[in-house]
Order: sequence, then structure tokens, then C-alpha cells
Amino acid sequence: MKAIKYLLIGALMIGINTPSTAQEEDHKAVIEQLTKVIKSDAPDKEDQVKDLFKEYKKEPDVIVAVGRAYLDIKDTENAQKYADMAIKRDKNYGDAYVLAGDIQVINDDGGAASALFEQAIYFDPKNPNGYRRYAQVNSKANPSAAVAKLEEMKKQIPDYPIALISAEIFSKSGDLDKAIQYYTQVDKSQMEDYQLVDFALSYFLKGEFEKSLEISQFGNNKFPRNPALNRISFFDLTNLKRYDEALQYAHKLFNESDETKITESDYLYYGYAHLGKGNYDDAIAMFQKSIENNKDNEADKNDAMKNIAEAYKKKGDYTNAISTYEKYLDNLKQKTANDINILATMYMSEAADSTIAEDKKKIYYAKADSIYGEMATNMPSVADYATLQRAHIGYALDPETKTGLAKPHYEKLIELINAKPTKDETDNERLIESYRYMGYYFLLQKDKANSVMYWNKILEIDPENAMAKQALGLAEQL
Repeated sequence: MKAIKYLLIGALMIGINTPSTAQEEDHKAVIEQLTKVIKSDAPDKEDQVKDLFKEYKKEPDVIVAVGRAYLDIKDTENAQKYADMAIKRDKNYGDAYVLAGDIQVINDDGGAASALFEQAIYFDPKNPNGYRRYAQVNSKANPSAAVAKLEEMKKQIPDYPIALISAEIFSKSGDLDKAIQYYTQVDKSQMEDYQLVDFALSYFLKGEFEKSLEISQFGNNKFPRNPALNRISFFDLTNLKRYDEALQYAHKLFNESDETKITESDYLYYGYAHLGKGNYDDAIAMFQKSIENNKDNEADKNDAMKNIAEAYKKKGDYTNAISTYEKYLDNLKQKTANDINILATMYMSEAADSTIAEDKKKIYYAKADSIYGEMATNMPSVADYATLQRAHIGYALDPETKTGLAKPHYEKLIELINAKPTKDETDNERLIESYRYMGYYFLLQKDKANSVMYWNKILEIDPENAMAKQALGLAEQL
């Protein structure tokens, strides 16, 4: 399972302060309305924006928020319009320059963006956003300038948690260990939702799901409708095999989060959680939705298909499990021995079903045998394993050893193992199994010499083997 780039739904660039006045509460409410309308597909959304905005066109915080909503949907033309409007309304409102700078970031003009962030700092030196965005944008190209800007910020805003910005810079550069180092220096209660998302995600990407969950659940309590935080908790709990809780967070992500953009990866994890819980039909439905919503991620498509086969297998529907898994194998560019082995074991499990007719049973065993035969030929490193499985198939078709169907495969296995310069415990176990079959086969054939030879070979490996001693006594009476 994996995980991964689908978690972030877009980092918020501006900190959100807790409203302390009726005016701020009013602005917050209208900003939420405007943002929702702008991000909708309503045919009359521009008229709605105009009606909502007309009473607030002199309020720079509302103007900037409208511009940022347009920027979020990559409408840089309207975003620039509102950035210019905000600067014209109040040239000392730093967040207007930050918005204008972020537009240049989208336009891939780092120099212009940096200049605008410096204007934000010049006109609004007590606002942390200009410093922060300057440092973030220059973190790779000019890290010394980024650090210097943070030191400048520290003089203007001594109480601001500089470590937060340092964490964001290192996270952006891909240095997860450094990002975590700085995040842990900050009281989580001082973090905004996007910072908690990034902190939790840093642990997630390192595979430290317990620590990631601790951060994301702190965020869930503070920002219960944040989709990214709900997503991370959902993914963490799934990876930790705490499926009941995972499904609760899946419900929150899908039904109780703001502006959720459901991805194919969300459906994939929903499938994992249902599969782990034993809800096989629900798992299959979610994996299928993941495939339907997947445009270009072949790895996730294959993973979903493989897990559909697994769900069918676990519910005992080997017919669908096999057909789905064959499609999965067809899609793989490179197949491992384990990939191929799974298909063979499905055929063997289907053949072992007591309700299967005898002719069908033989067909399934024949398919499994064919797969292992190709594996033994094409993958020499697992030839002994594949040959052992062919012997097991032969024995399943001839359990009373009347025709010796397993005999040629055990003989081949003995040859393969004895050709090795050194043998491990597994090799010796397989040799004992092979010698046991051969000794028993020749015992039934009343071939004393060969039967005695094979039972003695077992005792050379395991001198106290009780079965070999007992069988040797019988063989010597022939």
C-alpha cells in the first residue's frame, strides 16, 4: 500500500487567526461563502460573487480572499485583478502583495514573486506571511537568503515560531528528517491546519504511522472538517490495521469534510480498509471505483485489480479471483516469481475444493502445473520451489501413489538441491520430503534396494527420524 502524493489537497498560504470581533466573524463568513461559490461549477457564479462582494469591496482581507479563491482554481487573471484591487485599496496590506507573489509562483517567475514578497515585508513588516513566502520560494535556489529573511522576521516579530517556517522549508526541499526536527520544536496548538497536515505527512512518508496519526488526530480535534487531516488519519489507521477506526475516518473524509476532492487513492484505501475488515463486497466496489477514477497511475490500477482478486479469493469465489488476477498479470510490465506463484496457488485452491467436479479439478491442477513448469524453466532461482509445487500437484492427483505422478518432480528436485554447493535447512527439509516419497514409492513397488536407499538417505540428514527408521524396517523385510 502505499501512499503518498494524493494526501495533500493544496497548502494554504495564509495563516488563519481566530476571529475576535464581530466584524472579523462577518468577514470570515462571507469569505467562506465567496470561496465556495468561486470553486463551484454554478453557471451564474460570477453574478453570485458580484452580489456577495459588493458590500465588502473596500475590505482588503475580503478582496485578497476572493483573489486567493480564484488562484486556487488556477484562474490567475481574476486572482491578479483582486490582488491589484487590494493593493489599490490599502498599499500597506501585506497579504495583497503575498497574493500577487503567489500568482507569480504559479507563473513560474520566482524573481518577480520574491520582489512582491519583499514589498509585503516593506509595507507590512509585522505580517509574517511575506517573510514566510519569501523564505519558502528561495529555500532551494538561495537558502542563505531564506535564512537571512527569517532572521529579519525574528527582529520584527520575536514571538513568531520561526521553527515552523524552517520546517516548511525543509519539507518543501524533501528533507523530511529536518522538517520533523523543526516541527517538533513547536507547540502543535500554534500550528495552522496546513502545517499539521505537513507535519503528519512527513511522518507518514517515512512510514512512521503511529507518530503521523498522533499529529493528524490532534489536527482532527482542532479542524474536524479538514479533508487532508481526515485523509491522513484514515490512511494511517488503515496501515496500522485498525480497520474499524479507519472506516470511521473514511466516512468523515467522504461525508463530513469541507471541499473534499476524492481521489482514486482514497477509494483504494477505502478498499484496503474494507478488505482488512472482511467486508469483501464493499472492498471490491471501492477498488473498482479506484480504477474508474484513475486516469494515469498504472501502479495504483494494478494494485486495485490485484486486491479485487484477493477479495474474491477470501470470499471463496476462485473463478472471479482467477479471472481478475489473470488480467492483473497481463497488465504487469514485469512479473516476479511471487506474482506468478499467486495465480498458481489460486488454481490449486480451486482444485482442492471438494465441491468441484473431478474433470474440473484435473483442469485446474493442470493449469497450476503448467505455470510452475514455466517458472522452473524461466526463473532458475526458484526452480526448486516450482518443482516442489509440481510434485505436490502430482501427489494431489495420485494420493495413493498408484502411478507415481509426483515421482519425476521429486527426482528433479533431488537433482536440483544436490547440485548446490551448500545446503540450508530448507534444502534439507525438501530433500527429506523427496526421499520420503521416493522411499514409499519403491516400497509399494516392492523394490527393496531403492526403497532402503532412500530411507537411509533421510537418516543421513536426520539420524533420529522415526518415520524413516520404521519404514526402513519394513523395506528390509521385502
